[in-house]
Amino acid sequence: MQQYVLQIIEHLEEMGYKKLNPESNNVYGRLGTDAIYVVVLGSSRDLRAESLQKFNRQIIHDLSADSDKRIELLNILLTPNGLFDDSVNEIVSKMSNVWLFSEDYGKLYVFENQPMDFDGLQPVLDKQILQEKGRNLSRIRKTFGVITPILILINIIIFVISVYTRDAAGNSWLEELLADNLYDVIVEKQYYRIITSIFYHFSLIHLFSNMVVLVALGARVENLMGRIGFLISYLFCGITASICSLISCYLGNYYTYAGGASGAICGLMGVLIVFAFFNKGHISGISLKDLLFLSVLTILNGYVSDGIDNAAHVGGLIAGLLVGIIAILIHKAVVKDKPM
Repeated sequence: MQQYVLQIIEHLEEMGYKKLNPESNNVYGRLGTDAIYVVVLGSSRDLRAESLQKFNRQIIHDLSADSDKRIELLNILLTPNGLFDDSVNEIVSKMSNVWLFSEDYGKLYVFENQPMDFDGLQPVLDKQILQEKGRNLSRIRKTFGVITPILILINIIIFVISVYTRDAAGNSWLEELLADNLYDVIVEKQYYRIITSIFYHFSLIHLFSNMVVLVALGARVENLMGRIGFLISYLFCGITASICSLISCYLGNYYTYAGGASGAICGLMGVLIVFAFFNKGHISGISLKDLLFLSVLTILNGYVSDGIDNAAHVGGLIAGLLVGIIAILIHKAVVKDKPM
C-alpha cells in the first residue's frame, strides 16, 4: 500500500536520510561517521538482477568519487504480494543487499543471505509496520465495528440455512423453531424465541433492508458505547421489541410467526437520538433531524404497509430511547462525539 512507502520515507528522513537525487524519490543517503549509508526504494515489477546491480554500481561509483568513506547500500524492493516470481528470486539469490516488502500484506521479508539489519533500520521498519497495521485495523473497526459484523454474519447464516431447509411449500423448520409465535412462547414456554426471532428473517429483501441499516447505525453506537455496552443494548432493544410484538398479537393483531432485526435496529435509532440531542444535534456524522426523520418514516411505513410488525418497531425505539437516557445518566462522556 502507498501509505507504507510514505511511512518508510518519513522514517528514513527522521533518521537523517536525504534524497541523493532531488529529481528522484527512490534513492536516499545518510553520512555516517565511517560510512555513507544508501537506501534504494524500488519496485520488483519487471526488474532484473543485472539492471539493479548496474544501478547499484553507478550509485557507489558516483559517491566514491566525492568521498573516501565506504559505501553501504541496501535495496528495499516493493512486491505486490507475498508470492515472489522468478525475477525476484533471481535478485535475492544473486545480490546480498536486498530486502523485500509486501505492499498487500505490509510485511518485511529478510532472507538468510541478506543483512539482518542495516543502519539500525530493520527494527524501525518492523515497528512502523506494526503501527501502520494497527492504525489500519483501528480504522476498519471504527468504520464497521467488531460486534456489528458478527451480528450481520449470524443473520446471514441463519437466513441461508432457512433457505436451504425449505420444503416444497416454502416452509422451513428453522422458521418454526426460531421465530416468534404467541402459542409457543406463552403456552409451550419456549421463551428463547424472544431472542432467536431477532435473528430470523423471512425473505432476502427483509434481510437486506435490515442489514443495510444495521451497517449504517451499528458501528456508530458500538464506537460510542463500547462492544459490550452495544451488544447488551442491541439485545435489550430486540427483546423488548419481541415482547411488544407478542403483546400486540395477544391484543388482536394476530400473526403466525414474527421475526427480524428491525426492532433492535429501531432501538439503535433511539440510542443515537438521545446522544445527538445531548451533543448539540449531531453524533458520529448524523444529525438529530435525520435520525428523527428516519425513525418517524420507519414507524409510518409500518402503519401503511401490510406484514410489518409495527409494535416491534415502536417497542424497540422506546427501548433505545430508554437505553440512551440511562447511558447519559450513568456516564455522560458517552455522548462525546467520535467521528467515524
